[in-house]
Amino acid sequence: MPRMDGIQFLKELRSDPQLSNSIVFILTTSNSDKDKAEAYDFNVAGYIVKENAGRDFLNLIDLIDNYWRLVELPRN
Repeated sequence: MPRMDGIQFLKELRSDPQLSNSIVFILTTSNSDKDKAEAYDFNVAGYIVKENAGRDFLNLIDLIDNYWRLVELPRN
């Protein structure tokens, strides 16, 4: 992203009351354990490295599709 990195984006997202409970998957080039830990500190649903996603793109789509089918979320 040109103006902020993913962690900065998560900070902004989580600080907005209307978006703070959004389900977020991270798709990134970083395989850094520090970045992963920081992302999960912001309650992401998943951290996916682009290199792996590119190779297994259809599996990634199936994973996200199954997530929405299986996970029970509270109603607003």
